[in-house]
Amino acid sequence: MKKSLLFVYAAILLMAALVAGCAQSQDPKGTGEKKEGSPLAVYSGRKEPLIKPVLDAFEKDTGIKVTLRSGGASELANAIIEEQKYPGADVFIANDAGTMEMLRQKGLLQPNPSPALKAVPEDLRANDGSWIGVSARTRVIMYNTNLVKESDLPRSIKDLADPRWKKQVAISASSNESLIGHITALRLSMGDAETEKLLRSLMSNQAQSLKGHTEVRKAVGSGEFKLGLVNHYYYHLQKQEGSPVGVIYPDQGEGQMGVPVNVAGAAIVKGSKNSESARKFIEYLIRPQTQELFAKLNYEIPVVEGVPANDARRLDQFKRTPVKMEQLGSELNKTINLIEKAGLP
Repeated sequence: MKKSLLFVYAAILLMAALVAGCAQSQDPKGTGEKKEGSPLAVYSGRKEPLIKPVLDAFEKDTGIKVTLRSGGASELANAIIEEQKYPGADVFIANDAGTMEMLRQKGLLQPNPSPALKAVPEDLRANDGSWIGVSARTRVIMYNTNLVKESDLPRSIKDLADPRWKKQVAISASSNESLIGHITALRLSMGDAETEKLLRSLMSNQAQSLKGHTEVRKAVGSGEFKLGLVNHYYYHLQKQEGSPVGVIYPDQGEGQMGVPVNVAGAAIVKGSKNSESARKFIEYLIRPQTQELFAKLNYEIPVVEGVPANDARRLDQFKRTPVKMEQLGSELNKTINLIEKAGLP
């Protein structure tokens, strides 16, 4: 298995110095114990500009102090695994459902029975409330409008393997959580054999793997590639920069599987000493005002009904792949194995 994929999702041990450093930051005596009434500790796998305004608003509105540790979602998930005896985090914020569900299955998240969570659709949260989606994204194909005629646009994810798009499709590296979640949805919709066939076809068609979605959107915007497979908001961000780009929500026809949806979400870490503040924070994230903020900051799709979606489509405006978010975690290892088998970079 490639090191990049092992790093993303395997429960590998962190360096002892890092673990010791986390414990010392919570308790100067080095026991790792966290004192009652300490600031709410948030571990966030989201980029700081996308979550810091929300944390600032929460502090201002509630008077609850918050400390933020930012980093890669996989890095922070591994930290939570290592720190389970003396949790350093009260709340974990992740970029995708798969990471949160992986922690839930390991027994490292705290069930949350709050009635407020019912505002989030059932398929966008864990059954026990231990994690919830706070904003949604869907997988789309963006294209350069100067290079692709509307009559030639692909209508299905399978069309990206057509020889006409040879060397013209950009995707993120296979270690990307959103791409992994997408492939899981394909597996559950098409089966392993058909999904592997599609991935191999993309490789034969010389689809180009770039570092991440930002690189993909910029490459399509500049005309380096005609098509790019991204989360929907990358299209909006590139369009905002003035690039000639359009967007396709693929597989929307009768009998087609629809587009996969994933969520950025939040969870209460098991053993949190600030569980009451953590529950308040989780509920704060799904208030209409906060949902609007997510939409304004990054064109994300609100998960609460009735909240405007900025320029993005609402969840009820496109056909979705019928895959529950919990499956993105339970099927994770099988997806990684398939990616390895197909040879996706």
